[in-house]
Amino acid sequence: MDRKNFEKAFDACIGSRWATCACGREFINSSGGWDWSDVCLDKLHADPNVTDLDWAVGFVSFEGQEFVMDCDCWHKRADQIMKFLDSHFNAISAYLVAEKKRLLDQANSLVTPEI
Repeated sequence: MDRKNFEKAFDACIGSRWATCACGREFINSSGGWDWSDVCLDKLHADPNVTDLDWAVGFVSFEGQEFVMDCDCWHKRADQIMKFLDSHFNAISAYLVAEKKRLLDQANSLVTPEI
């Protein structure tokens, strides 16, 4: 198991200056050239629930939720998912191959309009 591989696979490929993780913790990037007011930053820095990162806030997205990449709340669930995937590797591979065939057959059966 390699959590970095999980992060790459489920990376939402977006970055932000401010985000709330699914667990409720907030993350900001105050030094990334974003437009912040001093009053807003002072309030955020005073909040113990806010973590200031030196990079844009990134996300992993799975099971219908978006988690901040730098939050550790999602690690335990990701480890469980990776264990499941690893322990069912052959079955999952067979499923994906069968789904690819089904989708290709479906696409090939579509009528192509003449232009």
